[in-house]
Amino acid sequence: MTRLPLTLIPAPPGAGSLCVRKTVNKNPCQACVEVCPLRAITLVSGRVVIDDDLCNRCGQCLYACPTDALENIQPVPRRWKADRLVAPLSAQAACVEELLLWHFEKGIRAIELEPDHDGWLRAVAELNLTLKALNQPTWRLAEPANDAVDRTRRQWLRMGTDAASGTVSVGRRALRDAVTEYQLYRLTLATQRCYLCGACARICPEQAIRLHADRIMLDAARCTGCGQCAAVCFPQAIKSEKQQNQDPVMRLPLVASICTHCGQAFNAWHEHQHTCPFCERHTHGMR
Repeated sequence: MTRLPLTLIPAPPGAGSLCVRKTVNKNPCQACVEVCPLRAITLVSGRVVIDDDLCNRCGQCLYACPTDALENIQPVPRRWKADRLVAPLSAQAACVEELLLWHFEKGIRAIELEPDHDGWLRAVAELNLTLKALNQPTWRLAEPANDAVDRTRRQWLRMGTDAASGTVSVGRRALRDAVTEYQLYRLTLATQRCYLCGACARICPEQAIRLHADRIMLDAARCTGCGQCAAVCFPQAIKSEKQQNQDPVMRLPLVASICTHCGQAFNAWHEHQHTCPFCERHTHGMR
């Protein structure tokens, strides 16, 4: 009888079925590729591949993914006490998106830093620029408690304090829900090219685009920049841009019309439009 091993080999990290590249082949999203500090994430035949040997589990890709598609990677646990992150910190600095979630979810307002943590200093400086733009209090820098002779002993002693350990939520969706005044993406629609076919509204996983009988709504407050709308738009009329948006909801009115060529009902941008987008672009006279 064959005995199964008592220890299970953990599944390797990768992109699951929620990855937008698995839903629409044309989607150009490579958010996880761009943020990986070790270049452990690459695209192979249009699919996300993570090199398990190179990956150090820093978790930065988790905070960049617009659809929470990454699997078998956990965020790095951090230690905090009251309103500050406390030492020891990880060698790899956290990304600004993670620090924003610590700010809004846990109420963190300070961080213990040692002089040689240049990566963390840059991360906190970038975070404070973002917080100023949001009219939020910036983070203070504090020195770690000097209660031991060397760093190693200090780290062990700190394990016995009343500091808590844990993580925050991950992903652009979590950042969108936690920071309601932080609209990072802007939806634009070129009405002169749009067919009003509704493909963008049907494919959007966040319902940031909603097509109604009398209007189309572009809700940038819900957009996570996944790019699905632009990937399925044949006339390239819609796009999502990374730009802080002050007017998150745009309502574009529509009118009901009947095509004088094919006789079909269609949505139009104005009351004087009596030819549907398909007949307008038909070049073979087969109406």
